[in-house]
Amino acid sequence: MSGREPVMYFLGGGALLHHAADYSLRSGLRVACVLSPRGDSAIPKLRARGLSVVESDDPNEDLPQLIGSRDGIVFSINNRQIIKDELLAGGTRFFNIHNGLVQNYRGIAEVCIFAALCAGDARYGVTLQRLLPGHKVDSGPVAAQVEFPIGPHDRFCDVLPRSLEACRDLFESRVRDIASNRCETRVVETSREALRYEHVASLCAGADPTCLARASDLGRYRGFLPRLAALIESPPAASRMAAPVLSGRGRSPS
Repeated sequence: MSGREPVMYFLGGGALLHHAADYSLRSGLRVACVLSPRGDSAIPKLRARGLSVVESDDPNEDLPQLIGSRDGIVFSINNRQIIKDELLAGGTRFFNIHNGLVQNYRGIAEVCIFAALCAGDARYGVTLQRLLPGHKVDSGPVAAQVEFPIGPHDRFCDVLPRSLEACRDLFESRVRDIASNRCETRVVETSREALRYEHVASLCAGADPTCLARASDLGRYRGFLPRLAALIESPPAASRMAAPVLSGRGRSPS
């Protein structure tokens, strides 16, 4: 690979982040550092791979000190921290992989999958997007998307692993173009509201019973998603929130 290609940084945690950083190294790309939450499960594997890892409670404070004035690229993968506009407005390019098609579902990944199943959607997918200042969560220009079908009997525990595989495939298919500055983006209409855990009860209340049963079957992932499991098991009538709007335009690009 060309020595003029920018240095890459990764922000986030978990298996998806580890796979992306490892794939980048195997592809000959330059990975400078990874920022992960303290105690994240991916940290030992990342360090065993020879990567520099910073355990960070506040990437908005720690990342600028690492990047400095370099022409770098930051990939946000399985990252729950909001990156501030001041950081996005610098010379570094930021990209995010979101578990969901942003035209329909923005916000927390597992809540997006749950919402799609509650709605009886026949397709789901993931999005690679540019992060820019002045945009709402998961509303940046889209670099690429991967879609896959949801079968009539598919449950949450079936869709989640397919979405994670789609995230891996999407990263692998575009990382070289991004590193070479050959990645084009397009503006799309995004869902009006980003889904949060607070929306789960209203999603349950509005779902068809058959769809809700499929969405609620977390299977072997139940232990990894205790908050979602607890909310699903709570009486839907307890919610006083209006059902989220899942279509429409987000904030216009600045």
